Amino acid sequence: MNRVPAPLLPAWTRWGSVLAVAGIIGYFSVVATAPAPPQPGSLWDKKLHFVAYAGLALTLAYATAPPHSRGFKRAGLVLVTAIGYGVLVELIQAPLSNRYFALLDVLANIVGALLGMIWFGIERRLRYIPVPDANL
Repeated sequence: MNRVPAPLLPAWTRWGSVLAVAGIIGYFSVVATAPAPPQPGSLWDKKLHFVAYAGLALTLAYATAPPHSRGFKRAGLVLVTAIGYGVLVELIQAPLSNRYFALLDVLANIVGALLGMIWFGIERRLRYIPVPDANL
């Protein structure tokens, strides 16, 4: 099978992206002023959770991509990490006066993280080409 060449950025760049995505999720989930609870029937809040945790799972999948290794163990670790972070953020929100814990948010986080697992199917068709570190 012909694999499509794809750049594999240096590890520090890939992991920096994971920290940036996790930091943005954490900031808007815990620190930023919370909007009013969503109106019944409104899916906007759940869409944000869905997109955020799909993005987290995707960045985790790419960050953990070694040039020659693929496997279910890595995919499971990525999924558990993304879901665990989503649950942790919801638990941190629970005691805060301006936030609330919601099982539907946890579910949206899980569905988003599951969507991010699509990367592992795509990755089977890729051939990573390490990008040299510029040694800034």
